[in-house]
Amino acid sequence: MKTDISTFSIKKVLKLLLKFILLFFIIGILHLNYAMYYKPAFIKKENGYYNKDVYEQLSFLKDEMKNGAGLEMQDLFPEGFIFINSLYGLTWANLIQEVDQQSLLFKEGIHEINWTLEQVNSAQGKEIFNEFLPLEYGVFYRGWTNYLLGKKLSLQTENERDLIEVQTFIKNCKDIEFAIIQSKSPYLESYRDQSWPADNFVAMASIALHDKLSIPKYQAFISNWIEKVKQYLDPTTQLIPHAVYSDTGKTLETARGSSQSLTLNFLIDIDPTFAKSQFNIYKELFLDSRFGLPGIREYPKSDKGSGDVDSGPVILGIGGSASIVGQRTMGKFENWDSYEGLRNSIEGFGAAYSINEKKKYIFGALPMADAFIAWSNSIECNSSEVKTTSNWRWKFQLLSVFLVIAFGYFIFRK
Repeated sequence: MKTDISTFSIKKVLKLLLKFILLFFIIGILHLNYAMYYKPAFIKKENGYYNKDVYEQLSFLKDEMKNGAGLEMQDLFPEGFIFINSLYGLTWANLIQEVDQQSLLFKEGIHEINWTLEQVNSAQGKEIFNEFLPLEYGVFYRGWTNYLLGKKLSLQTENERDLIEVQTFIKNCKDIEFAIIQSKSPYLESYRDQSWPADNFVAMASIALHDKLSIPKYQAFISNWIEKVKQYLDPTTQLIPHAVYSDTGKTLETARGSSQSLTLNFLIDIDPTFAKSQFNIYKELFLDSRFGLPGIREYPKSDKGSGDVDSGPVILGIGGSASIVGQRTMGKFENWDSYEGLRNSIEGFGAAYSINEKKKYIFGALPMADAFIAWSNSIECNSSEVKTTSNWRWKFQLLSVFLVIAFGYFIFRK
């Protein structure tokens, strides 16, 4: 008799526990559906608008950066210090590009970009990079730091620009050009005998930026480089490879979502026509959906693979880094339905929240993720930018209704 009572009690406890778990899932589903309608807030400031949500993200990152987040991220990622500092500065540059130059917000942004430039040009910034490569310190370091400097200069009038910074930017562009002309491969090394094409596109985007800031002089060089790039496409996908042999430029690792998402953000500013053709292949091979929500695969639809330091977590084939940066890619190519779907999915699954006018994702546990998300979100400068054409949510909403009804029935049935 005691055994029967004990068994009955255990079953009752397990059933109650299951109901609590299902209730938790219902709350989660409702939260995700609410996030699917997220829209950032925009504030009018003097003669322009700024993205309030991105400003709150930067306010959180500002505290983190001043408290050593760069060094912490360097312990977790191979280029963590340069990456997080560059993204932080570039997000500020995007945020203030449409506000009045006399405003406090603009001055704050320039101050933070200057601070970031000091960080990336410091001994700590250069520490892990090889000074004695054909391009001193390698194309990753020189590309990101020069692009960041160029973006700062683009915010200022010619008379406002610091002469030393202008000369540094010009010298960097010349150094990049010279190293590429001397190279048999279109792709320079980031480290000795290690080449990743995506790093080179950042460097070339800084050269393309030069021709927008000053008298154009690199058009022929850029065109010749692009023609060379086309000769070294990944033979499997006809996209830019993820990694190449440093001496020949031939594909070492086939195209992947994380590097494609990043590369396309810069290629569109270098050669829009070639970028569009690459983007169309990228969409076909990497844009996918799970449970009715969009995501960017880390590996092409015909391949499978696991996550690594480049990809971040890969869940059901969808890459974390590929999707976060892919959000920005979709915006750059004005694919707004996919952009909004990725943005709002990240908002929901990233458990975004603001407190004390500081916004963070995944409880602020990984500032690198916050930096990438802020950079992606900063593509929206005003409320009229995102122009969706369909209800991309409907499949997820339909599935949500079914699950809520099913779980609710089990919870409340007698």
